[in-house]
Amino acid sequence: MTNDACPVWVLGGGGVAGIAWEVGLLAGLADEGVTVTPDAVLLGTSAGAVVGAQVASGTPVAELYERQHQGVAHETATGLGFSDLLRLARAQLFTRGPEHAARRIGRLALAATIHDPSQHRRIAEARLPDHTWKEADLRIVTVDAESGRSRIITRHDGVPLVDAVAASCAMPLSAAPVSIDGHRHMDGGMRSTLNLDLAPGNGPVVALAPSTAAIGPWARIGRQRAALGSDRRVELLLPDRASRRARGRNVMDRSVVPALVAAARDQGRHEASRVAAALSAASLP
Repeated sequence: MTNDACPVWVLGGGGVAGIAWEVGLLAGLADEGVTVTPDAVLLGTSAGAVVGAQVASGTPVAELYERQHQGVAHETATGLGFSDLLRLARAQLFTRGPEHAARRIGRLALAATIHDPSQHRRIAEARLPDHTWKEADLRIVTVDAESGRSRIITRHDGVPLVDAVAASCAMPLSAAPVSIDGHRHMDGGMRSTLNLDLAPGNGPVVALAPSTAAIGPWARIGRQRAALGSDRRVELLLPDRASRRARGRNVMDRSVVPALVAAARDQGRHEASRVAAALSAASLP
């Protein structure tokens, strides 16, 4: 394969539950022999940035699974309250595009008072089995809170891995934006929870989407899928009924993680045949 034809794994955002679901799904796929190959691109947003960095570290997926299945005491147990969610929703009204929406959300993020700003970085550190960039082609999506422009950070940019992951997970009003190269960066999900349209090259895409929430029409998965072209093989995986039931309504609820990661592993086993078919078919001459 050429670099452009390498498989791309797009890992979307979805809070603490999103991390558990993606790890469980990858474990189930691996049980059936479907793995992220060394030549693959890992494009991660928010929770997906965490999982991408975990996989890129070379830590066996079975070990990542056990870390989740044993519980994640390092995670916070609460999400945004109703009033904060309403403020974010209002900021998205009547926006003209992703950068306009992100700038408005960014103003809220920059003005917010965070009780313990260092907590977010401590959580990012605890989530990662290794804090250094490896040779894997890991790409982490963040959003500049001032300009609203998205940025994809790689190992070539000189940004500490923990900073890149923390920035991609910096949910406005919950965590302070992270300073990178003199700019304040926030959750990559403020462009799109999946960022499927940013998948590079022309190789097959396997997209794990814990959430289908869209900030605006540009972030809808159907539109992003269309942007990749009808000839490109894309397999989109969403939580099945058992995973949704295990997840519940609060994606930041750490208590659901052991049951959710187990449900997702079962789902991964069932999904393995179609993912394998997509990857093998796309590699044929």
